[in-house]
Amino acid sequence: MKIRLLLVVAIIAASAHVVFGQSGRRSTGGSTSTPATTTPSVTGPKTAEKKPAPAAKLQLLVGIDRQDVFGTIPYYIYDTVLDNVVRRLGEAEIVFANSGGKMNRGEAVHAAKEEKVRWVVNLEIRSIYGDTGKQVKNNQDELYVSYVVMEPETAKIKHSGQTRQHIYQNGRGGISLPSKNGAVYSEYSIKQAATEVADKILANFDISVREGSPF
Repeated sequence: MKIRLLLVVAIIAASAHVVFGQSGRRSTGGSTSTPATTTPSVTGPKTAEKKPAPAAKLQLLVGIDRQDVFGTIPYYIYDTVLDNVVRRLGEAEIVFANSGGKMNRGEAVHAAKEEKVRWVVNLEIRSIYGDTGKQVKNNQDELYVSYVVMEPETAKIKHSGQTRQHIYQNGRGGISLPSKNGAVYSEYSIKQAATEVADKILANFDISVREGSPF
């Protein structure tokens, strides 16, 4: 009887040991979660980026000599050349150009000596036939534009030149267009000559008009 009782107690104890072991394994074998970590934000002062200082503007006063002794050049050509040269110069971002209107060489020298900042540009329209002493035939002349750039205060000539692009008359090589006001010159050739003058002036200051600028 005692032996049976001891055997039952031993079986109960062994069963209880197995159940406890399985319960322990289930509690320790489950998945464990790790707490999420957050990166601390840095709220220190931001360093401001320094913007490059804008370049100083080149200031120009542009005039044109309209003293045509023989009176063969229409006045509208002077005005068109001057307006388009000033406009083209102004297309460069660091250039500020003003029109000085009618201005012969003596007036340009005087203006340059009075200036403190602005360079003075003196334009002149000349006749190819007139310069070579040839007589203009059938009223078919060709013109070009010359220029000088004078330093402010001293009026010293720093740059000078002329256009390769000629200002020619409408109907060149064909039928000329008559006009009661004299010969009619190609507007296209006038603007092309003005563009060339302005670009040469800018090039002397190592400046160029940005690509794609309209004219």
